[in-house]
Amino acid sequence: MRVLFAVSAWPGHYFPLVPLGWALRAAGHDVRVLCAESEVDPVSRAGLTPVPVLRGLDLLLGARLINLLGAHRGNWPYPAPPLHPRTGEPLDLASFDFGAWHEELRPVLLEHATRSTDAAVSYARDWRPDLVVHDLMSVEGPLVAKVAGVPDVLQLWGPVGTGDDYSPVGGGAPEPAVPVDTSGAFARYGVGEMGFHHVDHVLDPCPAQLRPNGPEPRIPSRYVPYNGPGSAPLDVPPRDGRPRVCVVWGRSATRTFGATVNKMPQVVAAATGLGCEVLLLASPADARECGPLPESVHVRTDLPLSLVLPGCDAVVHYGGGGATMTSVVAGVPQLALPCGFDQTLMARRITGSGAGLDIPNWEADAEGIGGALHRLLTEPAFTESAADVASSANELPAPAEAVFALRDLVAGG
Repeated sequence: MRVLFAVSAWPGHYFPLVPLGWALRAAGHDVRVLCAESEVDPVSRAGLTPVPVLRGLDLLLGARLINLLGAHRGNWPYPAPPLHPRTGEPLDLASFDFGAWHEELRPVLLEHATRSTDAAVSYARDWRPDLVVHDLMSVEGPLVAKVAGVPDVLQLWGPVGTGDDYSPVGGGAPEPAVPVDTSGAFARYGVGEMGFHHVDHVLDPCPAQLRPNGPEPRIPSRYVPYNGPGSAPLDVPPRDGRPRVCVVWGRSATRTFGATVNKMPQVVAAATGLGCEVLLLASPADARECGPLPESVHVRTDLPLSLVLPGCDAVVHYGGGGATMTSVVAGVPQLALPCGFDQTLMARRITGSGAGLDIPNWEADAEGIGGALHRLLTEPAFTESAADVASSANELPAPAEAVFALRDLVAGG
């Protein structure tokens, strides 16, 4: 088979596709990855073949734009203002002319979206895939699948599906996370309009306890963690009898919401106050915000989460899909401090399963974090539920088995 992956420009969204790509290649199938130029390096380092023709919406700009809209509507819950969508600097909302700025941006977004969708269709027509697999935020994936007349398969990155609605940051009317077809490409190519109704099947990594909503036929596929490349953590100190808490804080939270969401200082203070050893996985800039650290805190950068979680008693993160699902399959109780978007929904599903707790990021302080951590470390029900959820997750068919389901899907089409 020729399998065309189409990914949005956010590695955490498509990293769950990487093990499927490996399985397809190992089974002798050809795999190409439609991506933006910015994703060539992470796709290549994952051992897959990038096709850098996409020029769609920069998802960081889009997320900041949604935050700015929320602030203008009075829904921004953080004490610091949102970031400028382009520069990433905190905004002075009183002097920023959002309307004029947005009107200036619109033709640029239209041009990029048109070039991206046209290039994707052109490549698909030339390469002639048998199957298209894409992430939840991809516009080009469903488009080229319909234009090429081949099955459209969506890979979920965590417990959020096509039938789930979630609110903008701080509140507002819940909406489905359907990507916007800025250039009207579906109409231009005569295949209707953008929507999840185009999806034929969903590759779902979630066990029953975390099942997302969505009407599509489900292909269960075990979540195999890929958190980016990295070597074995040979320099992590051995356990010394204290509870070990892993704190993982990827770069995207502060880049999207600003430094106001960096809760690592409060988490470190709470964990060390409980007598815990802390393994802090963070960028140097974010880690510096914690100030001088005691000997019980070990900072590591660019260390894949999956390599260290099995030796931890609890994990704290901001609710991204990668950290959530990696923690699920490791069977480690989670404390999520979601900043917004789908993070809140995923965190609530973990809490609902009994495998963790969540506190909205804008409400999280050292006292609340400390109380939640104390519960995770001392109440056996959390560890037992996390182990139960992990057992269910790890019983799902491996990506290699999902390859057979995809092959049958192509053969039946």
